[in-house]
Amino acid sequence: MDNNQIIIKIPNEFKRLFDSDWREAAIYGGRYSLKSHTVARILLIRARQKKLRIGCFREFQSSIAESSHQLLLDLIKKYKLLDFSVTDKAIINTITGSDFLFKGLWNNEQTIKSIEGIDIAWVEEAQTISKESLEVLTPTVRKDGSQIIYTYNRFTEDDPIHTRLVVEGRPNTLIIKVNYDIAIKYGMMPKVILDEIEADKNNRPSLYKYKWLGEPSTLERKIYKDWQIIDTIPFNARLERYGLDFGYSNDPTAIVAIYYLNDGYIWDEICFQKGLSNKQIADILLNQPQALVVADSAEPKSIDEIYSYGVNIVAAEKGKDSVCNGIQLVQDQKISITKRSINLIKEYRNYLWETDKDGKILNVPEHIFSHSMDAGRYAMSSLIKEPVVIGKASEAVKPYYPELSL
Repeated sequence: MDNNQIIIKIPNEFKRLFDSDWREAAIYGGRYSLKSHTVARILLIRARQKKLRIGCFREFQSSIAESSHQLLLDLIKKYKLLDFSVTDKAIINTITGSDFLFKGLWNNEQTIKSIEGIDIAWVEEAQTISKESLEVLTPTVRKDGSQIIYTYNRFTEDDPIHTRLVVEGRPNTLIIKVNYDIAIKYGMMPKVILDEIEADKNNRPSLYKYKWLGEPSTLERKIYKDWQIIDTIPFNARLERYGLDFGYSNDPTAIVAIYYLNDGYIWDEICFQKGLSNKQIADILLNQPQALVVADSAEPKSIDEIYSYGVNIVAAEKGKDSVCNGIQLVQDQKISITKRSINLIKEYRNYLWETDKDGKILNVPEHIFSHSMDAGRYAMSSLIKEPVVIGKASEAVKPYYPELSL
């Protein structure tokens, strides 16, 4: 055997991805079913065989860090694929000339349409892709023999990509359904993950089915529905509030502006970023048109510090049933979101009620997509019950944080 030979193992269930007789491929299932890692390996192998232009897409991608770039880079390092040149924006094979590009689909129609000569498109987290983005992507990938691969865990019963490829069906479509048993079969399952799977299976069967078997959530779990996406904020909309949800290392700080227009409200994303200091948060707010900021009261020191920088800020105190009451308040309103609010739209689409081990829906929202949803709720709730603010922002006068009904 050649000592320099590179061996990359590919599960047999994915071997059809090397063929050229299909146009679109739906690869779906639960977590740890090796979907993304295997597709990434296959694309690297194919890029070494001949010159290809490979587009790596997601519905929401505000930076390269949110793309599949890091996964591909990790595999290049793992297998010591020295024929690849990697920059912070692209990956190029220096022998075949194959190149990888990385783009977000949402609110990026003109850029996507201008991309020429894509041989293979890979759409990660395709359960989040909208009908509108599908209508932009599929005719863009129009080169003879071009292919589109979608990898996803099902979200709800009406995911556009699953409806398109599996429920309705498309010509020349390859369908691969896989779950975590494939990782066990090929000896790729870490014990710590297997223990987590077994714990969910025994104690949280509903979560187990959704998380590990890839079964979709019911539409009843979706907290907010029928919000409209608008291009921009109309000139005659009135700025009413900012909502602020704190984050730092693990969670992002989310700031949402709330506008009022024609008996409805417009939510506009101002900030969604990890690692921000209170001074940086204050600077962001002070550089916006001025309005009252309503913040999560869980961090009174942060509110006090931001107030000291001259921001007109009050705390939204949490109380019994405050979350559910606030959600109900928002549900009763006509809400629109600006098209540029990438993370806000993503959270709106994925904001779900928790379920118990028997699948019963609980009146508790899941945390994972709650950040901008919480920020908007704080602001909206304060519009219903006006907060009382004593004093002005100065060193001599400290803020008063009234109790708000959330």
